[in-house]
Formats: sequence, structure tokens, C-alpha cells
Amino acid sequence: MDSQLPQQTATVDKLAMSRALGAAFLSHQVQQLESAVSERNPNWRDRKVGPRKPPPNVPRRRGGDVERPRGEAKGNRRSGDHTREKDADVVIVDASVLVHALGQIKKWCREGREEIVIIPLEALNTLDLLKKGSSALAVRARAASRVLEAQVGTNPRIRVQQDDAYVLWGKLGLVDGPTASPEWVRRIICCARYEVEHPPPKADDSAAKIILAVAATPMAPVPLPAPVQGSKHEIRASGGLVAQWAAKAGLEVLHAKTTPPSGARSSFEDDEASDGPRVVKQRPHTHPNPHRPRRNTPPSGPGALVERPAAVKTMMEMVAQPSRVVRVLARGEKLEPDSAVSAAPPSALQWQRLRSSRLDTAGVTISGNYDPADTGASGHSVRHLREGWTTAKTVQDRVV
Repeated sequence: MDSQLPQQTATVDKLAMSRALGAAFLSHQVQQLESAVSERNPNWRDRKVGPRKPPPNVPRRRGGDVERPRGEAKGNRRSGDHTREKDADVVIVDASVLVHALGQIKKWCREGREEIVIIPLEALNTLDLLKKGSSALAVRARAASRVLEAQVGTNPRIRVQQDDAYVLWGKLGLVDGPTASPEWVRRIICCARYEVEHPPPKADDSAAKIILAVAATPMAPVPLPAPVQGSKHEIRASGGLVAQWAAKAGLEVLHAKTTPPSGARSSFEDDEASDGPRVVKQRPHTHPNPHRPRRNTPPSGPGALVERPAAVKTMMEMVAQPSRVVRVLARGEKLEPDSAVSAAPPSALQWQRLRSSRLDTAGVTISGNYDPADTGASGHSVRHLREGWTTAKTVQDRVV
């Protein structure tokens, strides 16, 4: 028994020593692996952390809207508009540009542009002649007048022609030909020619570039009859005659891009939107609004995708205006000679029925279901007849 105790003790010591050696070997290997990894990629705990920067002070609006500074949007296709090369040193603007290319005027009026815009006095007279009425042309003329009132006197680059800033038409040496040029065309050309002969001084002693801006508006053909010209001064806003005589006078002409009709967003309006502070709306986590229209519902406000051509809009305005007085008579009622002259025009509802009527060879027959309570503007009650309604007018006096 005594001889076995030293052997057991030696065995236990060997096992303990082997375990200790194994643990030391494993720890040594782990240290080597850690050192190899730390050499390639230092430990993140050992990295030097700089002072934490406060978040940028971003102006906010009510509702969680964040204003983005100008030019911060990545990929903005119009970020370099202000650094773009200027169109010319001096731009003489025709009335056609003020009426049909107002976006181009706004572009030249922006901060950062270098063009000097000259507004001829005859262009202002044209705006005064065109801005009367409710037509689309009058609306455009009034919009141009408002822009000029806001810029002239405030923007030093937007100037009005001086009283003596013109040359005589006879000194230009132009031959009128079979048709003489109108007086308003001569005044525009004489103003532009004066600016060419008296250019502004430049610092580098180079020649100044002076152009005459014109917006030609060709009327697209439509499958409807052309209307009667609404205003006798409408030709002043066409730009065709001015461009023709400007080429004869040796002036450089710039054809400005026309602005689309109201309701369609133009590229110039996109430019204005890109220049201003961009607003990024953050939608709060709320439940869907039950009153919100569906995604496939067409928009009810302006900005439709399809816009009518200018020729169609002008023609529809002329067609919508009644050209004669029509009185609807019941069956068997006669038209008195005195009442035919003093008859009042029909109501809007009667006009709508007349336009959707069915014509026959015996007269004007209007078919449809009508309300017997309707009363015309002249005080005569409109009776309900299932068979149809006839008038004493002949076939030649039909109204379509």
C-alpha cells in the first residue's frame, strides 16, 4: 500500500502539469491570433474618438417640414443655372415675348443674371391695348404688366426705353416693298437699332452682344373652322412681322421659347422652384385619411397632363359667344313682328338645349325631356311637349 501512494501522486502531478501546459499553449496561440488580427484591423476600442459634433441647425416649419438650403439637392438638373453663360449683354424685348414667353422674362429678372433687358415703349402700348377683356390673350397681357410693374424700378437691369432712344426709320435704308411696315413695327426696330449703335461699355473692351428677343407663335392646324379674330391688335403679339423686319435691319434675333398655357407647369416655373428653398415634408405616422381621393382619381385642380392648343382655346372662346338672339316658341305660338325685335335672349339652359337639338327640314325641332317650371329671360313660360319643340324660324336661321 505504501509503495502505491508515490505512484498515484506522480500520476496526478503529471496530469496537472499536462493540463497546465495545454492551457498555456492555448493561451499563447490565442495571443498570437489576436496580435495578428490587431495588426491588420486595430481594435475598435483602441480607436481615437473625436469630440461628438452637434447636429446641424436645420430650420423647420410647422407640420415637420424641413427647409433644404439652395443647391443642396443631389442631382438637381438646374443647379447650374446661375453659372450658365448669359444669352447676351443687352436684350430688347418685343411685345410677343411679354405675352407668350413671360417665363423667359422671369428668367432674365433673376438674381445672378447679367443681361440688361430693354422694354420698348411700343411694347408697353401693346400691353395696354391687349389687356382689356376676358380672353386668354388679355389675361396674359395683364400678367406681363404685373411682372413689369414689380421689376421696373426695383431691378436695375430691367429698363424702359428712353424717349430719345431711337433712330429715324429713313436712316436705316429699308425698302418697304409692296406692303408698308406698320408704325408699331418701325418703332420696335428703331429702338433695337439705337441700342446696337450705342452699346454699353465693357471692362475688357470687347464688343457687346445685343439681340432682339421675339416669340413667334405659329397656330397649329385644327380640324375645326378658324374663328374670327377677337382683337384687331392681336397681330402685335405674334412676333412674325418684327422678326422679319429685324432680319432686314441687320439685327440679331433670339426666338424665345413660349410659355405653356395656364394650368401646365412650364420649365421656367421649375427653374423658379429649384432656386428657392426646397421643402422636404416628413409624413407623420397617422392612419389613412378616409376622405383622401384614390390614387387613380384624376386631379381636379390645374396642372392637367393634356393641354389644348392655343388655336383650339381661342376658337372655343369665339364659338361660346352667342352671335344672335333666339327665342323658343311653343307649338302653335306665333312670332309677332314687334316682339321679334324686342325679344330677350334665352337663358343658359335654353342655349344648352338649342345646341344639343335635332334639326329637321320643317324648322328647328328640339327633342328631349324638359322641366315645365323653366322660364325664359323674357318672362314666357317654357311648356313641356313630348313630341318636340318647334320655332317659327326658317331653316336658314338655324343656330348650331
